[in-house]
Formats: sequence, C-alpha cells, structure tokens
Amino acid sequence: MAVTGDTENFCKPDVPRYEGSYADGSATFSGELSVVSWNIKFAREIDTAIAELNETAKLRNADIMLLQEMDDEGVEAIARSLGLNYVYFPASVHCRTGKKFGNAVLARWEISGSSKLLLPHESPRTGERRIAARAHVAVGGRDMVAYSVHTETFTLSARKRYEQFRSLVDDIAGEDPGYVLVGGDFNTIKAKNIKKLEERFREVGLRRVSAGAEPTLKAGFMGFTLDHIFVRGMAGIENRVWEDTAASDHFPVWQRLLLK
Repeated sequence: MAVTGDTENFCKPDVPRYEGSYADGSATFSGELSVVSWNIKFAREIDTAIAELNETAKLRNADIMLLQEMDDEGVEAIARSLGLNYVYFPASVHCRTGKKFGNAVLARWEISGSSKLLLPHESPRTGERRIAARAHVAVGGRDMVAYSVHTETFTLSARKRYEQFRSLVDDIAGEDPGYVLVGGDFNTIKAKNIKKLEERFREVGLRRVSAGAEPTLKAGFMGFTLDHIFVRGMAGIENRVWEDTAASDHFPVWQRLLLK
C-alpha cells in the first residue's frame, strides 16, 4: 500500500480482494444479458440503494452489475440482497470518508480470474489512484471479461485522463477476441471527451451501446453523461437511466444486450 498525502492507495494488482458467492447456481442464459452500471456515491446510502435495486424490476433482474465508489461492506450487502456472486477491489482508503473506495463486478454466474488494473496518474488534489476491476464471468458457458471502471475527474489534465483511457484499452488488447463488457464512471464532462473515449475503444473493437441513456448526472439545470457501457461481441437492444434515486448523485445505467 502506498501513502500519498492523506490518501492510502492499494497498488498491487491482486490484493486486497474481496469476494463472495450468493448466486444459487440456478440462473439460465437465454442469449440476452441485462447489465447495470452504477456509481453509488461513496457507498454512503447502501440501504437506500438496495431498496431501489429491489423495487425496480429491470435493476433487480440484472445479470451483471458494475459498481463504483464502493466499500467492501456495501458490495457484500448488495450481492447478498440480490443473490449475486461478486469480486471487489479497493483502489484506496479515501481521504474524505476514511473507507475503502473502489470498484466491483457482480454476476449471476461464476466469477474467476479477477484482478485490479491500476490506472496511471494520481489525483492532483488528493493523491488518489483510480482503477478498473477486471473479472472473467462464465455467462452460459461463454467466457466474458468484465471491467468496472472509474477514471479521474477533470481536475486531472485532459492528456493524463486520455492516458487512463489508453491504459484500459491496452489491457483489453491483451484479451483473446471474444466477449468484453466495460462499464463505469469515466467522468466525461464534455462531448469531446466522450468522442475521444469512443475512438479509443474502437481500436479494440468495442462500441458504446449505452448512447441515449443520458444524462447520468444532473447538477442544477445541467446534465452530464459521465457513465457508459461498451461491449465487444454483443449488440445493444435497449437501455435507459433511472433518475429517481436518492442513493447517489449518479443515475444507474441499465443495458440489455444480445450475444452474437
């Protein structure tokens, strides 16, 4: 663990890791996949998030969930409530909350081969590092690699944030051609940031299927599309955001996919 200022960063690719198995093994696969990506702000309102997830049919029935800004207790509580397996990697102990702060992949099927991708560059304000949690999910006998991503905010220069995108693309390039799911909070404040992100992912055959499910955060009268879902080997069928949430400033993004 590396300490920078008031932030403690976890810089090893395999630890600390938290995992659990709450799926009962009865899930079948029809060829369609329901995915939710959600930044649950600092994991502060986990009980509210669990209630919202359970009360909203499409969110409750997600096959894979990609969560950001989570602590280990919050991930475990959500996985247990929804009957999902999970793996969670903290990026740091956050200086504002004193709690672990990281990303998780949850799924109805077996999760294996998980690791943490440490994105380059520290936050200029806090010294915090951002990560992607990476895991293989056995979707109906097919191997899918899923990434839950959280890149730095606009306090980091555009060049360095694009290098975070590049680091993720380089990791995906090392995967065998096949099914890839990437979702999370990319902090794309401007349309040009989204365009650059799409260009980077096209280099490894991924496209943004969540286009149209926006904005994913509102501040006053302004809306921002910070959260995205990208795929390879799948087609987007339907998507939307749920704005009626009291659990986070971000809206959960729901995406229905068809495997090719």
